[in-house]
Amino acid sequence: MCIQGPVKDTVDDPFFAMQHMRRRFLTSCTTVEVPRLVLCTAPNCRMHPIKYDGNELLTKSKHAIISEFWTRECLYVHNFIFCNLLGFSCHGVDYKNGNTCLLLDPFKGEILMLPTTSDVLQVSANTVWRQDSYGMGFDNKTNTYKIVRISYHHKYKKGQLSELTTEVLVLGTSSWRELPVVPPCYVTSKSASADGDMHWLVNGDTKDLSASSIRILSFDFKKEKFYWTPHPAALEKKPSLWNFLHVLNFKGSLALVEFPSSEDKYMKIWALKNNYGNKEWVLNYKIDVGQYLLSLPLGNLCLSECGEWEHGIFFNQQNKDSSSILFVDLTRISMKNVLLKGPMHTMEVFSCTDSMISLKNYGDLVEPQEEQEGVTECPMSQETDENLTKAEESNGRDFVFLRTQTEPACVSGS
Repeated sequence: MCIQGPVKDTVDDPFFAMQHMRRRFLTSCTTVEVPRLVLCTAPNCRMHPIKYDGNELLTKSKHAIISEFWTRECLYVHNFIFCNLLGFSCHGVDYKNGNTCLLLDPFKGEILMLPTTSDVLQVSANTVWRQDSYGMGFDNKTNTYKIVRISYHHKYKKGQLSELTTEVLVLGTSSWRELPVVPPCYVTSKSASADGDMHWLVNGDTKDLSASSIRILSFDFKKEKFYWTPHPAALEKKPSLWNFLHVLNFKGSLALVEFPSSEDKYMKIWALKNNYGNKEWVLNYKIDVGQYLLSLPLGNLCLSECGEWEHGIFFNQQNKDSSSILFVDLTRISMKNVLLKGPMHTMEVFSCTDSMISLKNYGDLVEPQEEQEGVTECPMSQETDENLTKAEESNGRDFVFLRTQTEPACVSGS
């Protein structure tokens, strides 16, 4: 459906978006949004909205917007998902002074580069390189969206974390603000935004790299402080579970998923319920998936991103031979392994939920190139890459953003 004129302007109005977000986090009877899937193809961050038929096929949505962006000097890496927004940080050549970050709405084709101005004016002279991690949430006291940035300043001594800084950016403002608090440990890529806060599954409770306890570290965007979220099981003494645990936003709540290990054939899904301020973990699913595991290459299995789809959850799966998506159907209690076409280790699926947030209300968007006609190939085909490279060279731009209409294209299943 194409929305035009005053109706579309009303939908994009920041006041209505804010009211919608407040209802999502402040009421106990919110309507759970149906998740939407996006296929991301690296290294050029080509985003395809897709659909899964529940069996063996992924299809590109007809007439969907395809967004693609890159720079010549850095590689964009996915950091977080907040409702309909995906956050990507740029890992570039300036290892000492940190990286840039952008927000992408893959369904509207909007890209917003976040500001680089910061209260942290300089980096220590003996810093070898700096690594940034990001998260996003909603402050329902000030009705603002905020992004948190955690920076690790690595010194000359190998493997030693010498300095941490934490900054917050209020979306729509022009500068990052340094906070007096820092996280008590490393944050990881296992993260989820839920209930307005950001949550990371972490291994260890200090900056000591030898620590082995598994915990959930959270960031409160209202108080702008870190806190520990209790977990549903005694995981501190089970560091071996690290590779089998994932956090995600599931049906609007923070969830913890334990994938079956060689010692346990059950998949367990806990949801964190907030009953009048008292947080309680509830075991919603305990599924015997032993029969399905027999067909999976567990010896080489590497599960990364975990997300929600319409009828359950999914895992991005990579092994030495291929990339695929493992879909778990919680309505039929089944598992399907869908193989992705294209070079291995280059594709991931993300899960987003709709919101009324429009990035154009928070800054100047990256201007798209003119639509490229005829780009209807499956992801990462050689012909598509050659066409896009020629388009970049002809425009002479450092930053490329493409939008095009596509016909349905299939991704094979197994």
